[in-house]
Amino acid sequence: MVEQDLIGAYFESNGFLVRQATIATLATTKKNLNPLPVLAVMNPRATSNDLALNTRLYSADLAKIRFASVAILGWGNSSFSPASLSSDAQLIKYFKQEIDGARIKECFSTKSEWSDAGIGDSLRILVVPALPSSTERLTKLYQMFEGLEVDGVLTLRSILENLLRQSQPAKSYEGREILQLLRLVKAYGLSKDPQLEIFQED
Repeated sequence: MVEQDLIGAYFESNGFLVRQATIATLATTKKNLNPLPVLAVMNPRATSNDLALNTRLYSADLAKIRFASVAILGWGNSSFSPASLSSDAQLIKYFKQEIDGARIKECFSTKSEWSDAGIGDSLRILVVPALPSSTERLTKLYQMFEGLEVDGVLTLRSILENLLRQSQPAKSYEGREILQLLRLVKAYGLSKDPQLEIFQED
C-alpha cells in the first residue's frame, strides 16, 4: 500500500521510530469493512504525549507526540476517489461509508512491541485522504471522530507537503524508495516546495 510507505517515511523523516502493529482480526460489522493497516510510532525526543492537542494535527504537532498508533484510511483500501477532493458532500458521504465504530475500535486494539514497554498510553491517530473545507461539516466530522475516541487526524496532503519540503534533489535516499521518488520528482522540476500564503485575497 503506497500510503503506508508514505506515512512510514513521513514519521521516520520527522525523527520517529516506526513499526508495523499486529493486525487484529476485524469483527463482523454491518458494512463488512476491511481492517485498516496500523503503524506504531514512537518519538524518542518527546517525554510524553500532549493530551491537549487539537483533533486536526499538523506536522508541527509531531514534537508533542511520544507514542501513537496510526491507522491509515487511504486511496488503496477504501472507496475514495479524486472527485471527493473537490466536493465536501462527497467527502462526507465517503466518511459515512468508511468510518464504522467497530472498524475503528478494532484497528486501535492492535499491539506493537512497544505496547508493553512502559512508554505510556498511545494516542490514536487516523490518517485520511482529505477533510471537508466547510467549517460546519468539518466540525461535525471532528465530533464524530472524537465520539469514536480518535485523538487526532492527519491528512495525506499534509504528509506529502512535509515530505516534499524535506526531500533534497542533491541527496541520495538509497533504500528509501518513497523519498527517492520525491527527490526525482523535485530534481526534474515536476514539483516545487509548497509555498506559504503570505497575502490573502480580500
